[in-house]
Amino acid sequence: MILPILLSKTKLLPIYVVGIGLKEEQDDIIRNDGFPAYQILYCSEGSGIFSAGGHEYKIEKGDAFFFRPNVPHEYHPLTRPWKTKWIAYDGSSADKIADYLGLGETAVFSLHDVQDFDVLTDSLSDMFWCDDPDKEIKTSCMMYKIMIKVGECFNNAPQVGGMTQNEKYEKVSPVIELMKTKYSEDLSLDYMAESIGVTSNHLCRLFNQVYDTTPLKYLTHLRLNMAKYYLCTHKNIKVKEIASKVGFHDASYFCAVFKKAEGMTPDEFRKINAF
Repeated sequence: MILPILLSKTKLLPIYVVGIGLKEEQDDIIRNDGFPAYQILYCSEGSGIFSAGGHEYKIEKGDAFFFRPNVPHEYHPLTRPWKTKWIAYDGSSADKIADYLGLGETAVFSLHDVQDFDVLTDSLSDMFWCDDPDKEIKTSCMMYKIMIKVGECFNNAPQVGGMTQNEKYEKVSPVIELMKTKYSEDLSLDYMAESIGVTSNHLCRLFNQVYDTTPLKYLTHLRLNMAKYYLCTHKNIKVKEIASKVGFHDASYFCAVFKKAEGMTPDEFRKINAF
């Protein structure tokens, strides 16, 4: 087990390691008040039971679970030896990173490659034994890589509706491509839904689950991004022309939407971003 010394500067990092451990014989763990940090635990041999939030999950080789601080939970060996590895971490951005990855209070998922995850955790452990003066920030970078892997694995597990997050992304990706090529045209919600063979309501649900927004709002963001590109790179094109190029037929409405999103008018944006 490694319990790094948490210096004052370490806690300034957006994410940092609190502890790393390997249990050749995982014990019974019951935490009615939860654990004070975020934790990821995965099984490399045997099996066990993880319980939290009124749900019980069987954890076998290659499976992992995650929980946030102070979430009541327990886990017990099922077949011995139950060999586990764990990482505990914290940081000012730890909660937001978990939110971004779609992780709830707890999450259970299968690792794509246990050996690949072992390499990352072993590298993390090795860094703490070296004399590198920058090891705090380097281990923080390693934790980002580990969290990216966690997100990839979690998003490959079946979610609402029986689809994985990655499958939902693949389902709506043709709509994104449609927006990118036809953002200057009138794109109705029905037309976008028909392009992938679903109803408009179903498209909205998928979009919300993948991008946390609606298709039409996403289209507006795309159009505004293209408008910013034109404002920065085509200095002689009038704002009215740019509005038309990116799918806004009313220049006044375009300016109002732009100011609401950017906090300034298109002309002000153009002046600030003149290079």
